[in-house]
Amino acid sequence: MEKVRIENLKSGMKLARTIYSPEGLVLVRVDAEITESIIAKLKQLGLPAAYISTKDGDMIPEPVSELTRVDLIRSLSKLDNEVRSGQNANLLASKRPLYDLVDEIVCNNKNLVGITDVRLRKDYIYGHSVNVSIIAVKIGILMGYNQLKLADLAVGALFHDLGMTKIPLEILDKTSGLTDDEVKLIHAHPEEGYNILKQNQGISASSAHVAYQHHERYNGTGYPRGMAGDAIHEFARIAAVADVYDSM
Repeated sequence: MEKVRIENLKSGMKLARTIYSPEGLVLVRVDAEITESIIAKLKQLGLPAAYISTKDGDMIPEPVSELTRVDLIRSLSKLDNEVRSGQNANLLASKRPLYDLVDEIVCNNKNLVGITDVRLRKDYIYGHSVNVSIIAVKIGILMGYNQLKLADLAVGALFHDLGMTKIPLEILDKTSGLTDDEVKLIHAHPEEGYNILKQNQGISASSAHVAYQHHERYNGTGYPRGMAGDAIHEFARIAAVADVYDSM
C-alpha cells in the first residue's frame, strides 16, 4: 500500500482505503478500481491523496464497522453545531456508538495499520477524533485495561478536541499564519473542552481530563499548564500519543 497524490492517480489502480464524506458516508469504497471519473470527483472534492494497493491482498481491514464510524462522525458534527449555536451539548448521544466501537476493537483486535483513513479537509476534526479514539482503545488493550476503563478512555479520546467548537471557524479554516491572539485562542481549547465535559453528567473526571491535558508533554513543554511526567493523567498521555500518530 502507498499514499498517492490525486494528480498522480492512474486508471486501473485499486483503492486500499475507503474514502468518506464529511457526513461519514462512503464516497469510494475500498478495493474500488480507479477510473478517470473517480479521479475527477476526488479532485473536485479537494482530496489531496488516496491510499492505493500495491499488490494482491494489500487492502487495509476496517478497524470498526462503517455504521459505527458514521454514527460517531454524525454525532460529532451535530455536537459541533449545538455548541456553536449556544445550545447545551448532548454528549451522551455519542456514548452508544462509542461502546460499539470498544466492543468491535476488543473482538477484532487487528493491527494499528488499519486505522488511518483519508478525509476531506472540512471533515478532518471529526474523522481525526474518531481515529484518536480507536488508537487510544488499541493502546488501552495493550495496557490490559478492562472494558469499563476502555470505555472511559474512548469517551475522553473522542472528545479530546471538543474545545475547538469554541474557536471561530474563520480561525480554524485559515491557511495563512495565525496571529499571537489567535494562537492564544487555540491554546485555550483544552480548558474549554474540559469545562464542557465536566458539566455533563455521565462523563467521568478521567474522560474530561483527556480534553484538558492531551497537549501536555511528559517533559513539561506542553500546554495549557506545562504539566510533566506522571502528573499528567494516564488517559491524557495515551490520547496525546494517539493524537500525534493520527496526525502524521
